Amino acid sequence: TDDGKPQLGIYIGHRRDYSCPGDHATWELAILEGAAATISCRSELGPSKGGLQFWTVEGTWEWDEDEWEVVVTVTRDDPLGGPKVERDVSLPRGQDGSLKYRDVECHWAKPPPDRIAEKLDAMPIKVLKETALLSGLDPAGCIERGDFIRILMRARTCGALKFPDESAKPT
Repeated sequence: TDDGKPQLGIYIGHRRDYSCPGDHATWELAILEGAAATISCRSELGPSKGGLQFWTVEGTWEWDEDEWEVVVTVTRDDPLGGPKVERDVSLPRGQDGSLKYRDVECHWAKPPPDRIAEKLDAMPIKVLKETALLSGLDPAGCIERGDFIRILMRARTCGALKFPDESAKPT
């Protein structure tokens, strides 16, 4: 962005022959809303063949204007590898907007996941209908799942989407 902050989304970087010949490693950095972040690593070769172990860590991020970098503080580590809890990981921002993890440049690949769309996709049709009614929509004529999701996404666009209160349901 214009103020130097990184664009929210998923950044991906690749390195061929990282730990040994044939070990093509991929790093994925997720810079998300609400200062959430994940860093993950995966390898084409398994650990038994000299490749890196797959791992994912979670944390919070903040923008350091002075150093022009994202600083991720790890809040949940992975026993298989990666940075440990409470460690700060610096991700310097390149002039092209990329973020660098260790010696690998990770470039912006896609926007962050849409949590509301994911939530709607996971709902059974009965709950989709309940959500439509709660949002003030008339679900008459909605027969298939896609019909419900379509009207709920329109309600989201105009700010009318309301989800049922899960805490009010009997256990």
